[in-house]
Amino acid sequence: MNKSINIFRISTVLTLCLLVFLIFNFSFVFANEGTSTTETNPEDIETVLPPETILASFEGQTITLGEFNQLWEEVPEEYKLQLDKSMILDQVISEKLLIQEAKNIDLEEDNDVLEQIQKMTEQILVQVLIEREILDKTKVNDEEVLEYYEQNKDSFTEKEQVYLYNILLETEEEAQDILEQLKAGGDFSEIAQERSTGPSAAQGGDLGYLPKGTIIPEIEEVVFALELEELSEVIKTDFGFHILKITEKKPGTVKTLEEVKEDIIQTLLPDKQKEAFENLLEELKSKSEIEINEEALQ
Repeated sequence: MNKSINIFRISTVLTLCLLVFLIFNFSFVFANEGTSTTETNPEDIETVLPPETILASFEGQTITLGEFNQLWEEVPEEYKLQLDKSMILDQVISEKLLIQEAKNIDLEEDNDVLEQIQKMTEQILVQVLIEREILDKTKVNDEEVLEYYEQNKDSFTEKEQVYLYNILLETEEEAQDILEQLKAGGDFSEIAQERSTGPSAAQGGDLGYLPKGTIIPEIEEVVFALELEELSEVIKTDFGFHILKITEKKPGTVKTLEEVKEDIIQTLLPDKQKEAFENLLEELKSKSEIEINEEALQ
């Protein structure tokens, strides 16, 4: 609960600080202009003060160095780049003064305030209960990870791939003519740019890496049987007549259990947490005598 309250308090303080920073940013720049930040006194000796040292006192209240340092450590690093300790301290003092003023005008006894405090208290209690009894205690063990890995190896498999080039033509006669030109030493990319009607023509027929299962069946079987730089025969599909070649092959590989362990845990964990939460609710209900007025519920 302390953690939740601290986060809420830090958020409030940072909001106040950022507002002050945005309003007075330019005045800080002009005030600091001409002051060197590299000047140091070699005789200065760093003094470590005890945490109970009073950092600020006002209206009968105090802020110790230990309290402030704990708050400062919890400020995200990205905010520390924009805010300095003086600004944070000023806002902590402002927060305490506002709280004191609220008490002075008896807001602690206001019914609306008490109702809101009660609702917030209940929300925090439920949140921390779930954190401690569900989130912190629910784990995915090695046996569950291994079982999921074995049952879902296909999803951890990178299929065999080829780097494919394609020339697409409208007629078989034209395709056979181009094939003869290629066999006689014609440049595949140049001819693809000049003659291919496919969308990859501008790239010289370059289709990039394509894994098994992503190429139309009439072509796939031929493509994966080709040797590197070997030209295919003319292949007819619904799109036209193709001449193909591959320049690289990548064998299929399966990622190791260690490589995918964290991914598996993050996949399984939400369902385990949901199950644990439902079990907790069922256990609590089973221990309680719950009576529901069904007639009134209608």
